[in-house]
Amino acid sequence: MQLLDQWLHYIDTEEVLPLFGKTEKEYSVPSLIDVDWAEVAPAVTEVVCEKNLSRLRVITSLNEIQNILQLLTKYNEKSQLRAVYSQLLDIEASSSSPINRTSLARHLLEYLPEAVYLIPLFFQSQTWKFHKQSLEDDLIHIAPTLLKELILCANSYHGFVRELFATLLQELSQISMQQLAELVELMTLSIQEPETAMDLLLECIEPETSRLLVGRLPVIEQFTKCLIGISLDHIDEAASNKKCAEASLELVPDGFSDGFEVVKSFLRIDSPSGIPRVGDHIRLSASNPPGNAPLLRPYSMDAIVLTSELGSATFRCLHHLPPYVKECAWNLTRCGSFVTSKAMFDAIAALYTEKESCCRLYASFVGLADEHITLPNARLPFAPNKFLNVSQNRALEAAMKHNLVFLWGPPGTGKTHTIVVILEQLLNALTKMRFLVTAPTHNAVDNILQRFIQECSPQKTGVTPVRVSTDVSLHVRYQSITQQHLLCTIRPLRIASLLFI
Repeated sequence: MQLLDQWLHYIDTEEVLPLFGKTEKEYSVPSLIDVDWAEVAPAVTEVVCEKNLSRLRVITSLNEIQNILQLLTKYNEKSQLRAVYSQLLDIEASSSSPINRTSLARHLLEYLPEAVYLIPLFFQSQTWKFHKQSLEDDLIHIAPTLLKELILCANSYHGFVRELFATLLQELSQISMQQLAELVELMTLSIQEPETAMDLLLECIEPETSRLLVGRLPVIEQFTKCLIGISLDHIDEAASNKKCAEASLELVPDGFSDGFEVVKSFLRIDSPSGIPRVGDHIRLSASNPPGNAPLLRPYSMDAIVLTSELGSATFRCLHHLPPYVKECAWNLTRCGSFVTSKAMFDAIAALYTEKESCCRLYASFVGLADEHITLPNARLPFAPNKFLNVSQNRALEAAMKHNLVFLWGPPGTGKTHTIVVILEQLLNALTKMRFLVTAPTHNAVDNILQRFIQECSPQKTGVTPVRVSTDVSLHVRYQSITQQHLLCTIRPLRIASLLFI
């Protein structure tokens, strides 16, 4: 009875708990009003608080300059930061600072990742023209970080980011294939507007890769097109499959993963949208603007689901966590799985950087003579198809004349239809051969299968398509149209397959 009384004491309450938490929370962004100027160095206070830019000419320490720039960046004082940065460039160019000119120029270059909108200001200055040769290695070193920060700011700068990106690439002398693959992958996940992503990929990156990457031009072109193709496919999928969860989340920083910050969130197990899956691409957006800046657009950051279970999940955030991450409520938007695209990005990067050590067919892929593998001459009769356009017929002709062909095109350009026509002509030319069609997803194979059934019936081609997947039993017997039995031993596959027998 005593235990029962204690239990009743704890549950007998008139407090009403909401079914779901508040969808909005009050929070504020950092402001200069909150700074305790008594704890700031006098020179920094004079420049930042009193806006006395002439004080910059007598500062003798790079640390004080660093403190000034960081303080203005932290509190998002963009106009004042631009004025201070411009003044420092003028001071360096006129040699009127007690600080060593090269040291000051290098410091101003290395600060650009903190405020990427200053890129045109620096690269159009006399400072860069004078120190360009001595700072070229420094630029190559920080360029990946600087390009990464530009990509992460693209959602805020919209069309302006294209100018910044193009300016930086024009000044850069080289970049590695691995670095480019990582940048395109980040762009694929973090840029919300497909038009902005396409501008950066097709108008900025693709024209410059032949100059920035080291290697044979055809190899560089293949590598670039593969990356862009994977990127555009996922961007299109993310734009068309966005699903917003109903419940708001609370986020707590939880360390780092692969150089990105990780947050943990507790999830309701009865959430209508269910729990996210590992490898999903998600978008976390603040539920409301900050109280001290109501016109400010709520902060948004993209992430990948690292772990997911009933009640909790962890996300690797690609954008930087804001200082108020724990104070506000966040909406979660699902943008589709990134598992397949990630595997493809990794495979392309490994193939073109590790070459033969990654795949013995590398030489054939890039059009070089292969010393290890000899393929027979496969020039087959070609007949143009009236239902294909000019570029699609060129792809068909290439498939009939070459042992290995890359067919590339953005979404909606008729790749699936072209592949089906290629299959039809190959089946007509090589009547005794069997063909295996593979893809990284079941959906891609199903699309080809459905199109093939619609356009190429067994009576027309004399073959029967057999769908192979990881769900079938270990031993399956198939019967061909010639009444011969084929025994297939099927082991777990990482790709979906379609067999023509």
